Amino acid sequence: MPLNTIRTVGARMLLNKYFEDFGEVVDIRIDPKANLAELLVQLKGEAAPVRMEVDYRMESEHFVTVHFRCEREWIGHLLNRYLAGHRFEIDGSVAQVLLGILL
Repeated sequence: MPLNTIRTVGARMLLNKYFEDFGEVVDIRIDPKANLAELLVQLKGEAAPVRMEVDYRMESEHFVTVHFRCEREWIGHLLNRYLAGHRFEIDGSVAQVLLGILL
């Protein structure tokens, strides 16, 4: 299986654990050189999926969201207000898998 496919599947599975109350990540593209993830998210109650981008950085045991952009302006503002700069702690075993996916 190509590395990009492994990245996509692994990241989508991981993110859907966080998104399950709000919807589902249906597609994701990761550019590890640019520290950029592009997501297509099907939000509950919405007819069509919403595109968003997140700039991120990886630390040894944290995934840090830096900045969000979204085609729905209000969603981008909400994400930047409450999640930009947030450090998501990841345990050692997950950290190794996540680092392999995002780097």
